[in-house]
Amino acid sequence: MALLREHGPLHPDEWARLLVAEGHGYLADMEELTEYIDHPRLGYLADGRSAALDTLLSGRVLTHRLTAVEISTGILDAHPDLTPLLPFDDHDPAAGGLHTIFRDLDDDVFDERGVRDPDWPADAALLLEPDALAEFRPGDLVALALVDGVMRLTAAAVPLAPAPDLTGALADLVPHEGPGPLDDILWQLMADDPALLTAPTLPLGDLITAAGYVCDGDVIATAGFDFAAHRGASHAAAVAAAHHLTDDETDAVTAFTALIRVIEHTPDDDRERAIDTLVANSGDRFGGLASPNAARAAFGEAYATCGAGTDTLHAAAAVLRDRGPRRIAPTAHWLAGKAAELDGRTTDAERHYERAVSVDPNWDEALEALARFASDRGDAVRAIGLLDRIPGGDREPMYELLQMFRPVDRPDLGRNDRCWCGSGRKYKVCHLGKAEHPLAQRAPWLYQKAASFAQGIAWRPLLLSLAQIRSSHDDDPFALLHALDDPLIVDVVLFECGAFERFVTERGALLPADELLLAQQWLLADRSVHEVEVVRRGEGLTLRDVRTGDRQQVTDPAASTQLRVGDFFSARVVPAGTTMQIFGGIEPIAPAQRGQLIELLDSDATDPAELVEFLSARLAPTRLVTTDGHPMIACRAVFEVADTAGIRRKLSRRFGAADNDRWTWTEHDSVLGMLNLSPHTEPWILEIETMNEPRFTSLIDAVGAADPGARLREQTRTPAAELMAQMQDKGVRPHQPDPADPEIAAVLAEHIRRYEQQWLDEAIPALGGHTPRACAADPTRRDELIRLLDAFPQQEQPGAMSARRLREALEL
Repeated sequence: MALLREHGPLHPDEWARLLVAEGHGYLADMEELTEYIDHPRLGYLADGRSAALDTLLSGRVLTHRLTAVEISTGILDAHPDLTPLLPFDDHDPAAGGLHTIFRDLDDDVFDERGVRDPDWPADAALLLEPDALAEFRPGDLVALALVDGVMRLTAAAVPLAPAPDLTGALADLVPHEGPGPLDDILWQLMADDPALLTAPTLPLGDLITAAGYVCDGDVIATAGFDFAAHRGASHAAAVAAAHHLTDDETDAVTAFTALIRVIEHTPDDDRERAIDTLVANSGDRFGGLASPNAARAAFGEAYATCGAGTDTLHAAAAVLRDRGPRRIAPTAHWLAGKAAELDGRTTDAERHYERAVSVDPNWDEALEALARFASDRGDAVRAIGLLDRIPGGDREPMYELLQMFRPVDRPDLGRNDRCWCGSGRKYKVCHLGKAEHPLAQRAPWLYQKAASFAQGIAWRPLLLSLAQIRSSHDDDPFALLHALDDPLIVDVVLFECGAFERFVTERGALLPADELLLAQQWLLADRSVHEVEVVRRGEGLTLRDVRTGDRQQVTDPAASTQLRVGDFFSARVVPAGTTMQIFGGIEPIAPAQRGQLIELLDSDATDPAELVEFLSARLAPTRLVTTDGHPMIACRAVFEVADTAGIRRKLSRRFGAADNDRWTWTEHDSVLGMLNLSPHTEPWILEIETMNEPRFTSLIDAVGAADPGARLREQTRTPAAELMAQMQDKGVRPHQPDPADPEIAAVLAEHIRRYEQQWLDEAIPALGGHTPRACAADPTRRDELIRLLDAFPQQEQPGAMSARRLREALEL
């Protein structure tokens, strides 16, 4: 940024070359940096250059005419007058206490300040202190300017400077075919004309209007441009791309959303007439909704984008059914079913889906919905049969599970023979085509039914928000997609967010009686922290609930091969017939986390997002730090030496005697950096290395003090994790001293023995912050200490702590 301020706006390649010339890295790396760098004082001009906004805006004065709402709320509508100021970060001292807020993202702030119009402002605003504008009146002109590097708001000085004519400049910058970004264009105007807006004049909005242009939020276009049509076309194109719609299908979805808006926003007295007019003007546009793809898109747009209520959806479905083309009747019935299902009217929903299939036996959305209903009833045969009628139905998540519950016929029995179960009835009326599985086997099926319910559109915003937290530590571009299916996320939505309770209420009537009773029991089961006490390989586990002390015999063959005695994890253990089982995933818990997690689980105030964030912290990459707590970064710099006569003497005075022109910077027996002089080159080269940036800065300053004429040729900073990854990719292992060397072995042994004595009286996170000596003396904590020592390598190794010596010191 200092280079950008010095040289003015720069193209990324120009900026990169300057960085290389200053010794900051290689050209390819610097070009990538300047292309993607983000900074609150960085602006991008319309011609592609980057600009330092504090320099660009220095001396500029932006004015704004106040309204009554702005004065009473202390909120300034930012567009278009104050658009150039928006990138300044709230925490940037230059912002002068101004905070940027946005409609839809900060509605609570607008509500708190008394803004009653949900459409004001349209986009961004600047938040001041509540009474900051109290001395002004509506129509007054205020000015915002950078004064001594800080944004200041004052009354605009009068008389105003002559208004500049922006007609010609905007003609060169605003696209002719559509809108352009307002901020890029305004910054470009300032960069092209250093004298522009250096004294109070008319607000930018007035200047733009006078030049023949119009703004809409953060974009600008020629006067008369239809922004609403442009936004509609852009949104329609996005919907078409997302759902792979044809032009006719896209047009049908657009017509349906127009119908939704008419129903939602037209007064009762005028609604029927407005609907009649829309239907008459739409002609056959609704016909594209005959495609299930288009029907899905229409429902998503109505419910998720337009926020339509279920009454509106039901009314729109009735319009399509009664007044639309006959070929969209299945869609109309399906939409009515979706509205009923969202309302929890299960019987009505199923009736609508059946009607859709009666009109079109292959209408896949209705078939899929009916398959879920059949699965809820425990009718695997019907559910599989319905899914088999859908192209790709065998890839539905429930399909594979349903196969496990398909009945197996008995070819040794005739239809009229006595049934094998001993009921005395004929096989054909008793168990032919039917299956009876114990409740323990059906428990996973019940959980899957609920999980399918929780992944419906009504719960999708919650799923998405929690999945974003879960995937926040993963750089994989598909991490969020994977997190949506993460067992923990689904389970938290089911139980902590209330989806399972809704499932039992709305779908309970469909469940077999014993599954309904089991589901009601699950509502009473809390997530907890468990310790593994016994492992029965291939069968299950004996667990101790740390919160209650209860012991449970859990059937879980998979977990029995993954967990060890002494492990702690968080999960929900639930009854399943004659067994106890685990659903919703197993979250490993470090000993030091147990207390905090138990507090979270015990508190009624714990938010689901807080719980997911805590349990996901283990997925964060390891943070490598040096002994003084700074991030571990391999820093290296190369200097050309000017003072060849005095450099050795000055470095030795600062860092001690050299070993073959190599100095080691040490403090308190810790190595902080290395300096290596190469006097056999012309000019002489001095290379320095440290493992964190504060030390690197100190070492560079020390070299500057020893040789003020030294020239910094290059410097690099590589995070330790990246360095280790590079070494692994190349198959390189870090150099290790040979512990068999007697001298090294003696030093290591002495160092380890001193460290062991310190360790005995240190607060150990794995022991809940207690010292090993205190835990050894406390019968309630001694087991934790023993387990910790058991986790140490039991075979003594050079350079490693000895579990045997530690036990002896603690009298264990």
